[in-house]
Amino acid sequence: MSMSTPLGDPSASAPQAAAVRYLAEHGYEQTTASALADAIGISRSTFFRRFGSKEDVVFSDHDIALARLGQQLATSECSAHDAIAIGTLEVTHQLTRDADAARLRSELLRSTPSLRERELVITHRYERLFAEYLGRVAAPGTPEWAPIALAAAVVAVHNAALRRWLRQSDSRVFGALERELTELMRRFAPWFGGEPGEASNGGETRVLVASFDTSASPDEVLRLVASQLSN
Repeated sequence: MSMSTPLGDPSASAPQAAAVRYLAEHGYEQTTASALADAIGISRSTFFRRFGSKEDVVFSDHDIALARLGQQLATSECSAHDAIAIGTLEVTHQLTRDADAARLRSELLRSTPSLRERELVITHRYERLFAEYLGRVAAPGTPEWAPIALAAAVVAVHNAALRRWLRQSDSRVFGALERELTELMRRFAPWFGGEPGEASNGGETRVLVASFDTSASPDEVLRLVASQLSN
């Protein structure tokens, strides 16, 4: 399955990207909201109306991504696998559409404890959206913990891919992410639309029927079975 996601109008995110750059260069704690508004060329009232605070401006891409993800999952008629894959990859595209701003935001998060705390809240919001969706589409009899566990795993796999991209600057990371999400969904089959047996061997199930002389020793039986499995 190949995904193609519109990245939106780059000019719409220009003030936010400029704000992240300014904060990274001048320090988050040292910069006031008024100074930040002046630096990116908008009035103080416009800044607060558009972003709310300097903390909000750092996470505005996440707010957009969360809103789009919630709408997509609420209206999706795809399989659970496709809905999760499409939603996750759209989040990734939103967060990486401006590569320089994405890296500067990552540096800000590493160096600013208060922003790292907000990041944890954002992570829980993603998990909650995925868990609520998976809870709705789960097969009857699915354990209550399964949607929660899969939602946390989806976010963890996405975050790991995003960190790889920040280190490597290689868009092939996103193709690998799609494959990883496919394998992850298989691990939770058949609760979310998969088929039994998909969780191992890439979806392939092997059955071995063995016949042997009742006088054969246990070691001989094991040797014969092992030789067949290795073929």
